[in-house]
Formats: sequence, C-alpha cells, structure tokens
Amino acid sequence: MNRLHVPDFVQESPGDHGDAVLLDTRSGHCFAMNPVAGLLWQEWRRSRDFETGVRVTAHHFPALSRDLIRHDARQLADALLERGLLTACPAGGQPDPPPGDKPVAATGNGPGDGPGAPGTAAGQARRHPLADDARSAAGTAEVTMAADPGAQAPRPGRLPVRRTPPLGLLCLLIALVLIRLPFPVLLRVVRWTSHRWCRLDATGAQAAAALAAVRQAAARYPGRAACLETSLAALTLLALRRRRTTWCIGTAADPYRFHAWIETEAGPVMATDEQRIDAFRRILTT
Repeated sequence: MNRLHVPDFVQESPGDHGDAVLLDTRSGHCFAMNPVAGLLWQEWRRSRDFETGVRVTAHHFPALSRDLIRHDARQLADALLERGLLTACPAGGQPDPPPGDKPVAATGNGPGDGPGAPGTAAGQARRHPLADDARSAAGTAEVTMAADPGAQAPRPGRLPVRRTPPLGLLCLLIALVLIRLPFPVLLRVVRWTSHRWCRLDATGAQAAAALAAVRQAAARYPGRAACLETSLAALTLLALRRRRTTWCIGTAADPYRFHAWIETEAGPVMATDEQRIDAFRRILTT
C-alpha cells in the first residue's frame, strides 16, 4: 500500500475548529480545508496512511457515513497529490518527486473572491464550514495568496495632504517589481536581506514611520497597492537603512482571507485605519 508524505515546502495554519489552510511556498497558493478535510490531512501527516485517516475521521464525525468520508477523502487526496501538497510512495520507499513549480490555477483571485463556485466542493465548504452537508464531507477551496482588493490603502482624503515622500514611492515601486518574482525567489530575497544585509532591528517608531511613508505613496498610486504590497514596501524602506523587521502573512476563516504585515520586537506595526490582525493566524514569517 502506498504511503503518504507531506513535502517540506508545505506550510500549515490550523484553525480553532479543525479547519486548516495549506501554503505552497513554491507558488504562493493556499489550499483551504473545512474541519473534515483538516482532520484527514492531520491524520495522513501523522500516520502516512490513507485508511487510518478515513477511520479516525469517521470516528470523530459519526453523523457522516464512512462511505461518504472515504469518497471525499479520495477526492481530497487526489487534489493534494495533483498539486504536490502530498506525495505517495510505496511502503518503506522514498516519496515520488512532487510536480514542477508551475503555479496551479486558482479558483479565486484573492481573499475577496469566494472560495469556489456553488455546487462544487469548494462552494459547499463555504456554505457549510462544519461539513454538515450530506453531499460533501471534505470541502476545500484554493485561492492565491494575494492581498484583498477591498483592503486597499486609503485614497486621498483618508491621509493628511502633504508631499509624497520620494523614498516611500521608490520602495513601493521596488515592492511592485519584487512581487512579480516567483514566490520562492521573493522569499529568498526577503530572508537574505533580513539575515545578511540588515544590521540592526528596527524600532516600533521607525517601522511605523516607514509604513506611513509607503501608505502615503500608495494612496496616490493608481494601481493596486494593498497589504501585501505596502508591507513589503515598508520592509524594503527599512532594509535600505539596514534596519530589520519581520514580514508576516496570515490567514483568517469565515470567509477565508489573507493579510500581510510587518512586525518588530514590540509587536505588529499597523496603521490606525488598517484592519486588526487579531483574527489572523500566521502561516508564514520571514
């Protein structure tokens, strides 16, 4: 019987109710799972055995038939294997190599989009987050890890009217270029900058000033400049001064959404009009 294996490039963010979000650090794509799918994933990672996951999940969800759980578990495993989030190998053997690094097409363009179309497994997961739909037990959804278009930096009128700091605009443009890199390359650049180039930790006041400068520039930028872009730009501005901060990306459920921010030793650095991060679980830090 084949054994299941979780590759090292898969990051997991477990939820409070058994749901989970998987991050493929090769592509920056996330795969959201409801509690039934989350439990299957946990058991497969622990036991590396398909049937063990089905048996344990059936025990935890007695209202669902084992045949339904096995059917949905097979679909879930196939989807994870197709995306390289799971690999299979013969008992005692080495796992098969994961698929190439080509990004998988996502069902949504960002957290502002729905996790899936009605009638699909992803759509059922959104309408029935506790997997109480008898037609679909292990619901999932796949989205790109992009900032919410609804979380754009405020436009003029929300910020004091003054000259845009040239350094803030420069760093925003640099961030817009960096985001176009393949996600693993972007992570390597950020981590190298933080651990090799930066000499000192940024203070909370320095990080707040950098974020304010970037957001002032973003408010006048005609294109997209949401949390992913502005947090990376603030990190870039501080890095030009050889000051170190931590770049964080988190997820929240109901609905599934994503947020990016920077942190210092004093904690998260947020603008006064920016959404709170209490509901977000960190899935990646640099």
